[in-house]
Amino acid sequence: MYFLYLDESGNPDSAEDKHFVLAGLAVHEARTDPISREVDRLQEQIFPNRPPIDFHVSPMRAGKGVWRDIPKESRESHIEALAAIIERQERGVTLFASVIEKDATKYGEVAVKDATEQVTKRFDTFLRRQLSERQSKQRGLIVFAEGRFHERARIWVKGFRELGTKWGVVSNLSDIPYFASSKESRLLQLADLVAHSLFLAYERNDLSRAKRLLSRFDQKDGVLHGISHYTFDRACQCCACSTRRTPGDLGRWA
Repeated sequence: MYFLYLDESGNPDSAEDKHFVLAGLAVHEARTDPISREVDRLQEQIFPNRPPIDFHVSPMRAGKGVWRDIPKESRESHIEALAAIIERQERGVTLFASVIEKDATKYGEVAVKDATEQVTKRFDTFLRRQLSERQSKQRGLIVFAEGRFHERARIWVKGFRELGTKWGVVSNLSDIPYFASSKESRLLQLADLVAHSLFLAYERNDLSRAKRLLSRFDQKDGVLHGISHYTFDRACQCCACSTRRTPGDLGRWA
């Protein structure tokens, strides 16, 4: 069984953001507890003998809440330590993301639904490949961070399972998606880091964090299947678009 933990970055309704990102990590059931414990140990180094805190990247970068009295250099170092937890996972962890470049017809709920459909189908394809390539039959369950659209997301994914997606049926999910507060889940906190890293890359051309996570995204034969990018630019040089034109070519991300 794989659990896909998803969070979002960017406001789907706001004209201030050009992009909306839905992203996260698929974790094999055997790896969920060990990875969560790695985050717990990181907290113990920073805030010893404290109840669990929410490793949420935005307040960490801004120095808000519990991060107020921690110097910027230390906060950045802690974010890097979170990314390293994902980066060093050699098995049982695969990243997925959908990046939507918003326009007059694709924003708000439409953008969120399209991103959900993209990620759901790519996760399902990944699960199907586990059987065809590794003779390992795996089922999947999606866990969303709670948000404005989470009730509708349950209906959307149910429809993908029963009616299919634009790209075909979804046949490897075990149940409807579940929703949880990121404060209660270390894996959702890591999903927030993945989503935030991609938002920085696409929205602000800051590749510093996304580049180090690239090796963990689902890929096959030089094509980065784990990231989908909806854009008007047919010559886009991001890693997702570039590898689809030329397998192995990460474009400007290289």
